[in-house]
Amino acid sequence: MSESFVWTDLSKKKRAKVALRALDERDYPTLCSLVQHHQLHYGRSASQTSPRTFLQYRGALRKFLRFTERMSTRRLLEGDPDLGAAFLGHLHRDLKPGSVNNARSGVRALYRALRWAGATQSDPFADIPPVRDNVPAHLKREAYSNEDVEKLLAVADPMERVMVLMAAQAGLRIHEVVKLQWSDIDLEAREVMVIGKGRKAAKVHLSAALVSALEALPTREGRVLRWRQERTLRDHLKRLCEKGQVRYSKRQFHGLRHHCATRLHDETGDLMLTAAHLRHSSTQTTETYAKGDRRKIAAVVNHWGEAAAS
Repeated sequence: MSESFVWTDLSKKKRAKVALRALDERDYPTLCSLVQHHQLHYGRSASQTSPRTFLQYRGALRKFLRFTERMSTRRLLEGDPDLGAAFLGHLHRDLKPGSVNNARSGVRALYRALRWAGATQSDPFADIPPVRDNVPAHLKREAYSNEDVEKLLAVADPMERVMVLMAAQAGLRIHEVVKLQWSDIDLEAREVMVIGKGRKAAKVHLSAALVSALEALPTREGRVLRWRQERTLRDHLKRLCEKGQVRYSKRQFHGLRHHCATRLHDETGDLMLTAAHLRHSSTQTTETYAKGDRRKIAAVVNHWGEAAAS
């Protein structure tokens, strides 16, 4: 998003007029700039708001404008919860609950910005709760097993090896991996500085295998990986899965981080330690991984009744 107007230079009356005209004309760039301005100056994360959040808001705004293109501006400003419910219901036909709730957050950001601009006092989503997700988190995305990760490493080139280990042993998310700079890494201390969710900085310990993989790379300046897009990392992982005969579906890239969490919890039994390594703000999130290894359940349950059967 880029600001089409310097919103702070406008009087309250003028910015209300500009915002209303943008809404009436479904002027997507101007509404995007309004949301960005408000979020950067008045949002919870303010200037620390991540580019991923703005990307999410932009997608939500596009969906909302498309859904309401035949509605009057007055209808959008009424604050009728039926509008909010209808929009989320429309999205829920094709999208998963998480995506619907992301859209809800994005459109609520639009209405916060419109209220700041003086264009309305309403929020048609205020009384509409997030969509409930009945699928447990640990069933949505599986972890790669230890054997899977070994197979991936066996067919990886030096840079792909760093990519896999950054997620599977350091527990980094895909957007954290793709942005890594050599200046973030201290090989002697075996640490990497990561800017994670909410722009929070944290030091993450590097495994011996990861340190060795980093030392094997030819250059140590600029970006650690030569790839600039998350999509490229996913493509490389897909190819590694094909070469190593490892299943990619229901795991994707984030399954490597799940592997890190599951392995660390299995080997330590310490939920707090696992949460610290993953940089979770609450162990409630980490508990997802503790519940996720169905093979352990099967290994125990399969033996029930064996004595009676014999």
